[in-house]
Amino acid sequence: MPWLPGGRMKKRKPSILAVSGGGDSRYLLDLLQRSGEDVILAHVHHGTRGRESDKDQKFVEKIAGEYRIPLVTARMPGRSGSTDGFENRARRFRRRFLMELKERSRSGDILTGHTADDQVETILMRMVEGAGIGGLKGIPRRTEEGFYRPILHVWREDIDKYLKEKKIPFRTDRTNRDTRFERNWVRHVLIPLLVKRYGKAVKRRIFALGERFAELDDYLETEARRWIRRNVKSRRQGGRAEKIDGKVPSVNIDSPGGGHCTVALTRIPFSGLPSVLRIRILQKIGFDRLGLEPNERLLAAMDKTLRIGGPSARVKIGKGWELVNRYDRAVFLRAGDHKGRTRAVPVLTSEEEGTVTPAQARRAAASGRKEYFDAAGIRMPLSVRPLRVGDRIRPFGLDAEKKVKEILIDRKVPKGERWGRPVVCDGEGTILWIPGVVRSAHAPVGPGTKKTVLLRLGRK
Repeated sequence: MPWLPGGRMKKRKPSILAVSGGGDSRYLLDLLQRSGEDVILAHVHHGTRGRESDKDQKFVEKIAGEYRIPLVTARMPGRSGSTDGFENRARRFRRRFLMELKERSRSGDILTGHTADDQVETILMRMVEGAGIGGLKGIPRRTEEGFYRPILHVWREDIDKYLKEKKIPFRTDRTNRDTRFERNWVRHVLIPLLVKRYGKAVKRRIFALGERFAELDDYLETEARRWIRRNVKSRRQGGRAEKIDGKVPSVNIDSPGGGHCTVALTRIPFSGLPSVLRIRILQKIGFDRLGLEPNERLLAAMDKTLRIGGPSARVKIGKGWELVNRYDRAVFLRAGDHKGRTRAVPVLTSEEEGTVTPAQARRAAASGRKEYFDAAGIRMPLSVRPLRVGDRIRPFGLDAEKKVKEILIDRKVPKGERWGRPVVCDGEGTILWIPGVVRSAHAPVGPGTKKTVLLRLGRK
């Protein structure tokens, strides 16, 4: 089909053409016929204009018969039980009908006769509604669902001229003059006022603005996808790494308390991005990772929490999800995932004499899940209890005790995960080890150690 933008070639599968009988769809049908494109006509009887709606359908049936084109029709049900506007209901019904027809017929694109004038009207409507970049780009030429608008670049006055020259008949819907409908008001009241004040070129400038917003939207989408791929890490329930864009993240995002989060990112790099890119990133995380569709107010709240929220700030974002700050990181997790989790508990094991050197003890401690002690310096029996507010410990390398709370803050352990974690105490109640946080200076393994005690973090 050389008349289409980009030199689109003829497809093997027939396309579905949504045809109302009006000038735009008649124009598109004529072009399709001249190009040899195979089509299936689809018509919706809205039932809002009585005999006029009946005549519309008969007109389309006559065209289908003359051109020997398959035709599928549907009648929109009455308004009973509906609380929203007719325009929205009609749009949803047409969309569902066309997509079901596409699936049943295994056809190609769903073609609609949207024009450049429709694009200008849409941009103005969305601008007044306060839409963002994604809305101000207007009607997309193509969608993932298979909708394609091949005459989106054609102006209605050129279509009218073409139909008149070719003497092609079409139907006129008188309700298109009813300015109670928002689009009709924009078409017949607002745009004429703008043209009168700024000249006919104002429509082309608005159309060009939509094209620029479409380019900007594509750029933001690409940049957001790239940033998420590099900086956002995901983990499945149970701790298995989840593939992101075909790759398994190398960063372990298990929380210090032994729990896990679903999605995590680092706050400082995120905060340095432009605001429009930050919002797009949060929007994509919501859409692609969490199954959410956050509105502008919620996106702004999430962005604010990430950038300037406290180290333990949180915000509920819907469907049981929460965005929670953890000092320099932020995680998206199900509400309650950070509470009541099954914690790993220390397992006590004795090692035989002479089997562990100081170097081996240091290497084992680096994982945060093991600690060796000189058995001669420990008073038995050992016990495990929950960490409590007011606990103190003499950290390894220091000569004085320190409040555990201060250590937890220094280690940036989130406030909600500080207390209740398991600690190991000796026979006198002295804290020897807080797994994942700090070990005490008691009974270090040295050159003279003859027997060791291994404390290992396992799971209850």
